[in-house]
Amino acid sequence: MRRIPAAFATLALAVLGALVPATGAQASTASTASTAATASEACENAWHYARGGYLYLYNGIDCSDYLASTAAGDRDWGDSSGSVHGVAVGTVKSLLFKASSALAVELYAGTDHTGSHVCLTRSEPYLTELGGAEFPDGTPLDAARSHRWTWASACDDRFLG
Repeated sequence: MRRIPAAFATLALAVLGALVPATGAQASTASTASTAATASEACENAWHYARGGYLYLYNGIDCSDYLASTAAGDRDWGDSSGSVHGVAVGTVKSLLFKASSALAVELYAGTDHTGSHVCLTRSEPYLTELGGAEFPDGTPLDAARSHRWTWASACDDRFLG
């Protein structure tokens, strides 16, 4: 007779032991999802308040730590001329683009609109983290050096994403 309560208690402890780690894992996953939602929310809020026809550059991921904004192209982000001034290679960690559906911004790996390039369009209005993303030739996207506006139709297959 005593075996049944002991077996039941053992079974209950085994079930409880199996549930506790699963609950902890769910909390960890929820925390990660919450962080991702906050990151997207930060860029979404920045996009909402951004001026139309502008490209915004940020020193931090998730559209944080504003560096520059421009409504014109720039041949060299690192020089003192043009619309973007003194931005060192690797400084831009996230960016935001707000324009009409017909326009795109071409990002170039080199100065003077040279080297590998990709287009960012209204369908992908921001990049929360450039780290890990690459130009078609393998150059890290956070090494971009210049940009210019173009028609989205002129981008062919050079879109990000």
